[in-house]
Amino acid sequence: MQSRVIQIGEKAIDIKEPMIILFDESATEPLQLVSVIHRFVEPREWFDLENGDRILFDEQEYRISYIGTHVLNNLQALGHTTMIFKNWDEERLETSIYLTPHILPTITDGTTITYRKKD
Repeated sequence: MQSRVIQIGEKAIDIKEPMIILFDESATEPLQLVSVIHRFVEPREWFDLENGDRILFDEQEYRISYIGTHVLNNLQALGHTTMIFKNWDEERLETSIYLTPHILPTITDGTTITYRKKD
């Protein structure tokens, strides 16, 4: 499963906030300001994401340490999830994916986001 970044909101990336909010093109203007807008590449091959699966931003690889119960439905319906690059705690967000390492990836227009099953 892959998507391509088509727009980066003016306030979407902040090194003080280790997260990226993803939406597809249906995001409202206020959401576009704080989000990374992406478009899934056809054909979409949906599969359940699980702890230990990988997400790549171009060649930058991250592992899923926790995935919320609402992530797949939101990705399919709105292209939406929040990717968080820090440890999760008891109050983890069920609409989010927690990733390691805890470093924001470099994202530009055209960045490919690839979702892969663990080896």
